[in-house]
Amino acid sequence: MEKFNIIDNKLTNLIPIVNPGLKNEYGIKAAILYRILPSVEVDSSEIVKESYKDFYGKDIPESADTIFNAFIQFLDFCRSKELKLKLYDKRRPQKDELALIFLNLEKIFDGYSDLKALFDRFFDLMYSFSNLMPAPKDFNGSDRKNGKGTWNLNKDYPSVYYKNLEDNNSGIYKREEMKQWLDERMDKYSIRNMYMLPPPYPIKEYYGYNDDKLPQLISYIKFAIRLIEDRFKQNFQPNKAIGSNLSIQSE
Repeated sequence: MEKFNIIDNKLTNLIPIVNPGLKNEYGIKAAILYRILPSVEVDSSEIVKESYKDFYGKDIPESADTIFNAFIQFLDFCRSKELKLKLYDKRRPQKDELALIFLNLEKIFDGYSDLKALFDRFFDLMYSFSNLMPAPKDFNGSDRKNGKGTWNLNKDYPSVYYKNLEDNNSGIYKREEMKQWLDERMDKYSIRNMYMLPPPYPIKEYYGYNDDKLPQLISYIKFAIRLIEDRFKQNFQPNKAIGSNLSIQSE
Protein backbone atom coordinates (compact mmCIF):
# COMPACT_ATOMS: atom_id res chain seq x y z
CA MET A 1 0.00 0.00 0.00
CA GLU A 2 1.39 3.39 -1.03
CA LYS A 3 2.29 5.53 1.97
CA PHE A 4 -0.51 7.98 2.71
CA ASN A 5 0.13 10.97 4.97
CA ILE A 6 -2.84 10.90 7.33
CA ILE A 7 -1.73 13.94 9.34
CA ASP A 8 -1.73 16.09 6.19
CA ASN A 9 -5.18 14.76 5.29
CA LYS A 10 -7.00 14.79 8.60
CA LEU A 11 -10.49 15.00 7.04
CA THR A 12 -10.03 12.14 4.57
CA ASN A 13 -12.15 9.03 4.98
CA LEU A 14 -9.59 6.36 5.96
CA ILE A 15 -11.78 3.33 5.17
CA PRO A 16 -10.49 3.01 1.58
CA ILE A 17 -6.95 3.91 2.67
CA VAL A 18 -6.81 1.08 5.20
CA ASN A 19 -9.04 -1.21 3.11
CA PRO A 20 -8.15 -0.62 -0.58
CA GLY A 21 -10.90 -3.00 -1.69
CA LEU A 22 -13.38 -0.24 -0.78
CA LYS A 23 -11.53 2.52 -2.67
CA ASN A 24 -14.52 3.28 -4.92
CA GLU A 25 -16.98 3.75 -2.06
CA TYR A 26 -17.77 6.74 0.16
CA GLY A 27 -20.17 7.92 2.83
CA ILE A 28 -22.99 5.62 3.97
CA LYS A 29 -22.17 2.81 1.54
CA ALA A 30 -18.48 2.72 2.46
CA ALA A 31 -19.32 2.64 6.18
CA ILE A 32 -21.85 -0.18 5.79
CA LEU A 33 -19.56 -2.29 3.61
CA TYR A 34 -16.73 -1.71 6.08
CA ARG A 35 -18.96 -3.08 8.85
CA ILE A 36 -20.36 -6.11 7.04
CA LEU A 37 -17.31 -7.27 5.04
CA PRO A 38 -14.05 -8.62 6.45
CA SER A 39 -12.05 -5.44 7.02
CA VAL A 40 -9.06 -4.04 8.88
CA GLU A 41 -10.21 -1.79 11.76
CA VAL A 42 -9.41 1.82 10.91
CA ASP A 43 -8.88 3.34 14.35
CA SER A 44 -6.43 0.64 15.48
CA SER A 45 -4.70 -0.06 12.14
CA GLU A 46 -0.92 0.21 11.96
CA ILE A 47 -0.93 3.26 9.69
CA VAL A 48 -3.27 5.09 12.08
CA LYS A 49 -1.26 4.02 15.15
CA GLU A 50 1.88 5.42 13.52
CA SER A 51 0.04 8.68 12.85
CA TYR A 52 -1.08 8.87 16.51
CA LYS A 53 2.56 8.60 17.60
CA ASP A 54 3.75 11.16 15.05
CA PHE A 55 1.05 13.62 16.06
CA TYR A 56 0.63 13.13 19.83
CA GLY A 57 4.03 11.70 20.73
CA LYS A 58 5.13 8.14 21.38
CA ASP A 59 3.71 8.01 24.92
CA ILE A 60 0.13 7.16 23.95
CA PRO A 61 -2.26 4.51 25.29
CA GLU A 62 -2.65 1.16 23.57
CA SER A 63 -6.25 1.44 22.42
CA ALA A 64 -8.26 3.94 20.34
CA ASP A 65 -11.68 5.54 20.05
CA THR A 66 -13.94 6.84 17.29
CA ILE A 67 -15.25 10.00 18.98
CA PHE A 68 -18.60 10.51 17.20
CA ASN A 69 -20.44 7.38 16.06
CA ALA A 70 -22.70 8.17 13.10
CA PHE A 71 -24.20 4.69 13.20
CA ILE A 72 -26.15 5.58 16.36
CA GLN A 73 -28.30 8.21 14.67
CA PHE A 74 -28.26 6.47 11.29
CA LEU A 75 -29.64 3.17 12.55
CA ASP A 76 -32.24 4.91 14.69
CA PHE A 77 -33.57 6.81 11.68
CA CYS A 78 -33.38 3.79 9.35
CA ARG A 79 -35.24 1.55 11.78
CA SER A 80 -38.12 4.01 11.93
CA LYS A 81 -38.38 3.76 8.14
CA GLU A 82 -37.86 -0.02 8.16
CA LEU A 83 -40.95 -0.27 10.35
CA LYS A 84 -42.97 1.77 7.86
CA LEU A 85 -41.69 -0.36 4.99
CA LYS A 86 -42.40 -3.55 6.97
CA LEU A 87 -38.73 -4.52 6.77
CA TYR A 88 -37.79 -4.37 10.44
CA ASP A 89 -37.13 -7.52 12.46
CA LYS A 90 -35.59 -6.99 15.89
CA ARG A 91 -34.26 -10.56 15.84
CA ARG A 92 -32.13 -9.81 12.78
CA PRO A 93 -28.36 -9.60 13.53
CA GLN A 94 -26.94 -6.12 12.98
CA LYS A 95 -24.75 -7.16 10.05
CA ASP A 96 -27.80 -8.57 8.31
CA GLU A 97 -29.77 -5.43 9.09
CA LEU A 98 -27.00 -3.24 7.64
CA ALA A 99 -26.99 -5.38 4.49
CA LEU A 100 -30.77 -4.94 4.24
CA ILE A 101 -30.43 -1.16 4.69
CA PHE A 102 -27.71 -1.09 2.02
CA LEU A 103 -30.08 -2.74 -0.46
CA ASN A 104 -32.95 -0.41 0.47
CA LEU A 105 -31.20 2.95 0.83
CA GLU A 106 -33.28 4.56 -1.93
CA LYS A 107 -36.54 3.51 -0.28
CA ILE A 108 -35.43 4.47 3.23
CA PHE A 109 -34.23 7.92 2.18
CA ASP A 110 -37.01 8.62 -0.33
CA GLY A 111 -37.93 12.24 0.40
CA TYR A 112 -34.89 12.73 2.65
CA SER A 113 -32.15 13.53 0.14
CA ASP A 114 -30.75 16.39 2.26
CA LEU A 115 -30.52 14.12 5.30
CA LYS A 116 -28.83 11.41 3.24
CA ALA A 117 -26.23 13.92 2.04
CA LEU A 118 -25.55 14.90 5.65
CA PHE A 119 -25.14 11.27 6.66
CA ASP A 120 -22.79 10.69 3.72
CA ARG A 121 -20.58 13.54 4.94
CA PHE A 122 -20.86 12.46 8.59
CA PHE A 123 -19.79 8.90 7.77
CA ASP A 124 -16.84 10.10 5.68
CA LEU A 125 -15.69 12.22 8.62
CA MET A 126 -16.42 9.51 11.18
CA TYR A 127 -13.50 7.50 9.85
CA SER A 128 -11.14 10.45 9.40
CA PHE A 129 -8.17 11.23 11.67
CA SER A 130 -10.11 14.23 12.99
CA ASN A 131 -12.68 11.92 14.59
CA LEU A 132 -10.18 9.45 16.03
CA MET A 133 -8.01 9.50 19.14
CA PRO A 134 -5.80 7.18 21.17
CA ALA A 135 -7.54 5.88 24.29
CA PRO A 136 -6.74 3.65 27.27
CA LYS A 137 -7.62 -0.02 27.31
CA ASP A 138 -11.27 -0.54 28.38
CA PHE A 139 -12.12 3.10 27.58
CA ASN A 140 -14.97 1.84 25.38
CA GLY A 141 -15.91 -0.91 27.77
CA SER A 142 -16.64 -4.57 27.11
CA ASP A 143 -19.24 -7.20 27.98
CA ARG A 144 -18.40 -6.95 31.67
CA LYS A 145 -16.93 -3.46 31.91
CA ASN A 146 -18.92 -0.25 31.44
CA GLY A 147 -17.30 2.28 29.14
CA LYS A 148 -18.07 4.91 26.51
CA GLY A 149 -19.52 2.28 24.19
CA THR A 150 -21.83 0.68 26.78
CA TRP A 151 -25.18 0.93 25.00
CA ASN A 152 -27.72 1.34 27.81
CA LEU A 153 -25.46 3.73 29.74
CA ASN A 154 -23.87 6.07 27.19
CA LYS A 155 -24.92 4.89 23.72
CA ASP A 156 -21.41 5.93 22.63
CA TYR A 157 -22.16 9.67 23.04
CA PRO A 158 -19.08 11.52 24.38
CA SER A 159 -21.11 14.03 26.41
CA VAL A 160 -23.23 11.32 28.07
CA TYR A 161 -20.10 9.32 28.84
CA TYR A 162 -18.47 12.34 30.48
CA LYS A 163 -21.53 13.00 32.62
CA ASN A 164 -21.38 9.41 33.81
CA LEU A 165 -17.69 9.82 34.58
CA GLU A 166 -18.79 12.54 37.02
CA ASP A 167 -21.37 10.25 38.63
CA ASN A 168 -20.09 8.10 41.49
CA ASN A 169 -22.91 5.61 40.92
CA SER A 170 -22.64 5.21 37.14
CA GLY A 171 -20.68 1.98 37.28
CA ILE A 172 -18.10 3.12 34.71
CA TYR A 173 -15.04 0.87 34.83
CA LYS A 174 -12.09 2.71 36.42
CA ARG A 175 -14.30 5.82 36.49
CA GLU A 176 -11.95 8.14 38.38
CA GLU A 177 -8.93 7.01 36.40
CA MET A 178 -10.69 7.44 33.07
CA LYS A 179 -12.00 10.89 34.03
CA GLN A 180 -8.56 12.06 35.11
CA TRP A 181 -7.02 10.75 31.90
CA LEU A 182 -9.68 12.48 29.79
CA ASP A 183 -9.50 15.78 31.70
CA GLU A 184 -5.74 15.91 31.18
CA ARG A 185 -6.18 15.49 27.42
CA MET A 186 -9.23 17.61 26.62
CA ASP A 187 -7.08 20.44 25.27
CA LYS A 188 -4.06 18.40 24.21
CA TYR A 189 -6.30 16.25 22.00
CA SER A 190 -8.58 19.20 21.14
CA ILE A 191 -11.75 17.32 22.05
CA ARG A 192 -13.33 19.59 24.68
CA ASN A 193 -16.16 20.85 22.48
CA MET A 194 -16.76 17.40 21.04
CA TYR A 195 -17.40 16.21 24.58
CA MET A 196 -19.92 19.02 25.11
CA LEU A 197 -22.26 18.15 22.24
CA PRO A 198 -25.47 16.60 23.64
CA PRO A 199 -27.42 13.87 21.84
CA PRO A 200 -30.16 15.01 19.45
CA TYR A 201 -32.70 13.64 21.96
CA PRO A 202 -32.45 11.68 25.24
CA ILE A 203 -30.72 8.33 24.73
CA LYS A 204 -33.69 6.38 26.09
CA GLU A 205 -35.87 7.79 23.30
CA TYR A 206 -36.04 6.68 19.67
CA TYR A 207 -36.56 8.63 16.46
CA GLY A 208 -40.14 7.42 16.38
CA TYR A 209 -42.78 6.76 13.75
CA ASN A 210 -43.07 10.37 12.57
CA ASP A 211 -40.54 13.09 11.81
CA ASP A 212 -41.03 15.22 14.92
CA LYS A 213 -37.37 14.71 15.82
CA LEU A 214 -36.03 15.39 12.31
CA PRO A 215 -34.98 19.03 13.04
CA GLN A 216 -33.05 17.89 16.14
CA LEU A 217 -31.40 15.09 14.20
CA ILE A 218 -30.33 17.42 11.39
CA SER A 219 -29.04 19.99 13.87
CA TYR A 220 -27.00 17.36 15.71
CA ILE A 221 -25.38 16.03 12.53
CA LYS A 222 -24.51 19.53 11.35
CA PHE A 223 -22.91 20.34 14.71
CA ALA A 224 -20.98 17.05 14.74
CA ILE A 225 -19.71 17.64 11.20
CA ARG A 226 -18.57 21.15 12.08
CA LEU A 227 -16.83 20.00 15.25
CA ILE A 228 -14.91 17.31 13.39
CA GLU A 229 -13.97 19.70 10.59
CA ASP A 230 -12.87 22.42 13.04
CA ARG A 231 -11.12 20.17 15.56
CA PHE A 232 -7.55 20.92 14.51
CA LYS A 233 -8.02 24.47 13.31
CA GLN A 234 -6.61 27.51 15.13
CA ASN A 235 -3.23 25.89 15.73
CA PHE A 236 -4.60 22.89 17.59
CA GLN A 237 -6.68 25.00 19.98
CA PRO A 238 -10.26 24.09 20.99
CA ASN A 239 -12.78 25.59 18.63
CA LYS A 240 -14.16 28.71 20.33
CA ALA A 241 -16.65 29.54 17.61
CA ILE A 242 -19.19 27.05 18.98
CA GLY A 243 -18.08 26.81 22.60
CA SER A 244 -20.73 26.71 25.30
CA ASN A 245 -23.55 27.44 22.84
CA LEU A 246 -23.90 23.77 21.95
CA SER A 247 -27.53 22.83 22.37
CA ILE A 248 -29.54 20.27 20.45
CA GLN A 249 -32.39 18.90 22.52
CA SER A 250 -35.57 20.93 22.62
CA GLU A 251 -36.78 21.89 26.05
